[in-house]
Amino acid sequence: MPTFRRSHQIPESIHSLLSGEYQDFELLVRDDGNTSDGTEEAVAAAAAGDTRVRYHRNSANLGVARNLNAGICDSQGELIAVCHDHDLYLPGFLKAMVNALDRHPAALYVHCASQVIDQEGEQKGANVSDFAELTPGAEWLKFMLSTPHCPVCALTLVRRSANERYGLYNPRDGFVTDIDMWMRLSMYGDVAYVREPYLLLRERERNHHANSNFGGISRTVARIHSRYIPVAYRGAERIKPMLRLQVWLSRILLTGSARALKRRLVRAEFQRVRVEGT
Repeated sequence: MPTFRRSHQIPESIHSLLSGEYQDFELLVRDDGNTSDGTEEAVAAAAAGDTRVRYHRNSANLGVARNLNAGICDSQGELIAVCHDHDLYLPGFLKAMVNALDRHPAALYVHCASQVIDQEGEQKGANVSDFAELTPGAEWLKFMLSTPHCPVCALTLVRRSANERYGLYNPRDGFVTDIDMWMRLSMYGDVAYVREPYLLLRERERNHHANSNFGGISRTVARIHSRYIPVAYRGAERIKPMLRLQVWLSRILLTGSARALKRRLVRAEFQRVRVEGT
């Protein structure tokens, strides 16, 4: 569980994991913040002496990928579950994910459906798909390349052996480094899916950096796609997905630019009204 300045939400996330049906796990909390926000104290209070919880604060900010990698290297389990510090996990989450990998030895990772909640915990929607319980990796890779929206939630369960053999998270891909991971692992094994929405994904704060870096994140996603199109397709087959990717990126960036311009105009008008007193 990588964390960064969410001492007000991480206790609820920890409680939801510790009270789950599957109990044989360790929870590594990797703090990428500093001592000023009370995260260490919040984690200690939430753990309440439970020795499964191990807290570590990085001496310097590592960023998403390096923080995840450090946690994976420090972990001891055969399976690796990435858990966010603001999301919630229903009691059957880990049990269902572990059982899925037990049923499908060819799967290198399993992901599951989710519900979306707002900052106050109210349900806003759901992400439930009719994916097969097991999809061949080559087929899944092509499916991921067919859409700019990643169909895999970052909160997956991965075989440790897969990380050791095929690599960890790529720091160059920043906030969306997990997309590269799911595509890369799909090159070497199959993908399992749990249709029950065991995850409660909390919407990000309005001032979250991902909300202000729309263009940069979109370009990184496009770069990841262009990395794997030559893997999934051969020869002239690559032309169509590459053209489709360019169309998507242009459309997404234009839409994002239009929204950003609209926000700036609204702010400017608001300031004008305040200054003029009308």
